[in-house]
Amino acid sequence: MKVKIINSSLEDYEREFKLRRMNYDQVVVNYPGEKGIKVFQKEEVEFITETEVDEFLINYSDFLKIKLNRGISVALYKGILDSIENQLKIDFKSLNLLKDKYAVNKRGIWEKEILCTINDNIPIKIIADGQNFKKSGFNITIDEIPKEEFLEICAFEIKKINKEIKEKEYLLARYGEAIEKTKAPENLVKMLV
Repeated sequence: MKVKIINSSLEDYEREFKLRRMNYDQVVVNYPGEKGIKVFQKEEVEFITETEVDEFLINYSDFLKIKLNRGISVALYKGILDSIENQLKIDFKSLNLLKDKYAVNKRGIWEKEILCTINDNIPIKIIADGQNFKKSGFNITIDEIPKEEFLEICAFEIKKINKEIKEKEYLLARYGEAIEKTKAPENLVKMLV
């Protein structure tokens, strides 16, 4: 896939680049120069698709929030979309990813557990598994979560995240104290903060 820069305020306006990677809000392109890559916001580019997979990723970019670990095919996204639309009898519009757990066993079987909301108001849990490096044969289970249970899950996850934030803030404070007590040079302190 290629991208064409459509933001007229950028120096690369109307230039085309080969797409290297993309996520739901940014693209990374092969760029001539020192680093060899450059990052653009998705709204700054026009996509020039070459395959059906390219078209799918453009039309359903919310799926790019779900991490595909090594060995998992991009075909999983289409499988999840089909499962959501068929099982919930809805037209997919958006996905808000809340949790994305991944595990793989010694035989190359991976499993993903995904907690998300679909179309802004349908909380679901997705369990998907498959064989490493296979493009089909996924087992995908979609469970709609009752609202009360979903709110309990959210409250639990928020408490867990707040605890992790407090631990990180405590660790940052300890680093700050260590820097202060070692009387680090001013320019080094500015680099670290």
